[in-house]
Amino acid sequence: MTLKVSQSGALGNGLEVLETVCADPNGLGVSEVARITNLDKGNVHRILRSLEIRGYVEQNATSKKYRASSHVLSLARSVLRGLDIIGLARPVMRDLSIESGESVHLAQRTRFGGVYVAQERQRGRITIETEIGASPIIHATATGKALLCFEEWEIIESLLAKPLVKFTETTIHTIEDFKSELIQVRERGYAIDNEELTDDVRCAAAPIFDFSGTVIACVGMSGPSSRIEFERLSVMGQMVSDAAKEITRKAGGHYPLMGSAHLQTT
Repeated sequence: MTLKVSQSGALGNGLEVLETVCADPNGLGVSEVARITNLDKGNVHRILRSLEIRGYVEQNATSKKYRASSHVLSLARSVLRGLDIIGLARPVMRDLSIESGESVHLAQRTRFGGVYVAQERQRGRITIETEIGASPIIHATATGKALLCFEEWEIIESLLAKPLVKFTETTIHTIEDFKSELIQVRERGYAIDNEELTDDVRCAAAPIFDFSGTVIACVGMSGPSSRIEFERLSVMGQMVSDAAKEITRKAGGHYPLMGSAHLQTT
């Protein structure tokens, strides 16, 4: 036997009215809400008054229209903070690893930069292993660049170990070059590591955003250079960028427009 959940009743009507008001940023009058919800005007007025008393909606004194209040946003933030980013990312990471055949990892932003928290690898294939719990080296990894590319330069500079260590021949080792690199990361939406930390390893990573447009994590893909030629990095970059957007969407996040305003080198 299939049970059908009724949308009628005081609670259902109240939620329908609240959802209707939240959907219109310009505000709605009682009559407009009643028309949209197909509810009695008097009932709608009582519901809106109750929501106003509870702090969920606000009425404009001039237009008499109701709008959602910041209290609704605070509830949403509480819910989003409780989301498990690893649990949300895991299916996307698994699909990406299967599609690419490469190792896929997840790193979360921390006060001191970031930390690797999850990985997906393909059995029976030579892949790059990421040490869970380790911190990415900011200037020499795609992960480090992706986690910090949207930060203010003062914050990034405070986290950099100076002088910048040159691990390989392709490691970025000057501040000005690193600034320029972060500008490119923001503009294209993903970061790359062209054998910059370890010879024969190439990586790509893209940032994941929360509801406020702040980077909270990144998803990356890595593999041996013998299999990942330099020309393939742009393809990998687009793949991790698409994955990051999917995880951002699942987390209720906001993906901002790319740009480089905070990292000008002048």
